[in-house]
Amino acid sequence: MEDSKLITKCLQHDRTSQRLLYDRFSGQMYSICLRYCRDEFDAQESLQNGFIKVFKNLASFKGDSALYSWIKTIIIRSALDQIRRRKKDEELFIRDEGGSEQVGEEDIEIMTYEEMLKIVQLMPMGYKTIFNMVVVDEMSHLEISNTLGITESTSRTQLMKARNFLKKQMLTKQNKKKKKRRIGKINLKNRHKDIL
Repeated sequence: MEDSKLITKCLQHDRTSQRLLYDRFSGQMYSICLRYCRDEFDAQESLQNGFIKVFKNLASFKGDSALYSWIKTIIIRSALDQIRRRKKDEELFIRDEGGSEQVGEEDIEIMTYEEMLKIVQLMPMGYKTIFNMVVVDEMSHLEISNTLGITESTSRTQLMKARNFLKKQMLTKQNKKKKKRRIGKINLKNRHKDIL
């Protein structure tokens, strides 16, 4: 069913069409929530709250953008709202912790997408939020500034720190792999000595 027909039927409170709209987009939107939120519970909560807003505001969808993009914007805002609710007592943006040493990209081996996502999940919430908004969701620093109520320079700084965090974690992981390989080679050499 075309998006325009689906929207019309949803606005007429047709439950089957509402379910179809949810089923069509919920998987992709849940992935977005997981990128922003700390755990699956918060991601599910963000998704649910986001879709409530989608259905509540569906009449305001003008078709200026793709339905997917419109829903994605609502879901991202819902995830950010969830973060704010969870972080009332904790500062969202991490201040400089003293060590802002740069890590060269030439030092890093290529990682799989899944390995990189695991590292992104380890980031402090402020880093992760900005990283997702810029790198994954392709938002400008001006958009982020307006959405989060921070300055553009804060957004840029958080992105730089997030990238350095990612690089350091990737190097650490890479060095652990190299160490395991060396230990494996040493064990093989020792086995050959026993044989000889």
